[in-house]
Amino acid sequence: MALPPSCIVSSILLPLVLTAVAAGQIGYALPVALQLCSVPGIERSARCGAIEVLENPDRPGSRKLEIHFVVIPAVNGHARPDPIVPLLGGPGEAAIETGEIFVDRLAPMLNDRDLLLVDQGGAGQSGALRCHFFHLMILLKVCRTYFCLRVWRVVRRIWPLHADVTQYWYRRFADDLEKVRRTLGYGELNLFAGSYGTRAAQAFVRTYLTSVRTIYLGSVVPIDIALPLPFAKAAQSALERTFVACESDASCRFAFPHVRDEFSQIMGRLASARVFVKVPGHARTVALSQGRVAEWFRSLLYRPSSAARCLG
Repeated sequence: MALPPSCIVSSILLPLVLTAVAAGQIGYALPVALQLCSVPGIERSARCGAIEVLENPDRPGSRKLEIHFVVIPAVNGHARPDPIVPLLGGPGEAAIETGEIFVDRLAPMLNDRDLLLVDQGGAGQSGALRCHFFHLMILLKVCRTYFCLRVWRVVRRIWPLHADVTQYWYRRFADDLEKVRRTLGYGELNLFAGSYGTRAAQAFVRTYLTSVRTIYLGSVVPIDIALPLPFAKAAQSALERTFVACESDASCRFAFPHVRDEFSQIMGRLASARVFVKVPGHARTVALSQGRVAEWFRSLLYRPSSAARCLG
């Protein structure tokens, strides 16, 4: 069925109107085609867009990537020039698909500030480099605890052959984020970073100091630490503090009187490789790896609120 001329004209003009409206609200410095869009879990309207960058700026002929971003406008409709920008962990976590978390967590500050969600190159909507690491039996056999050098040969065969994986690092993300900031005509940024994102934040402020207003760093990863070398020691320390906190609290001590011994018994059983679980999509039971469980506990120990779940 043919569309009436008025509908055709409206469909053509809508992106232009959105661009003009956005430009009037937050002063876009360069033309950028924003589209009305929705973000899972967020009821408020959003504006989506993308900028084009070179995978390797030092090679003009290198392939091009689209860095996607989403603007969640300020609630009162009059945004200050300094948006809040979450920088996520991983590396590899996507900001756009987790936007709901930040809309809820940062709600008091989003009345007069936009929330800017940017998927870094290689993640989310920005040319994600998807590696089916946990689904390859060869990798499960080679590396059961965390990550090892032997896995690199296999990973290189999994990732797209056209991707130059040496270009997906802090400085490139910093450059891309600065280009997004300038494209949207924002002033200084308020960076809200966690885990790996804290390193990205440090790299950004080192390179673009005048583009930053404030920085929040949670679960800080210092620049001068070689990852993942301190992970085990830091996790053990956090676990010990969790046990001590429980033992110091009467109600927790009453609920979990033998938590240390029980935890040691669990890890001992897992070390035997004789703990099997049912996994959706698999007909047979699967051995539960001690290393996988330890890594799950480590992730819970990032924050006191989630660390408490280790006890139950």
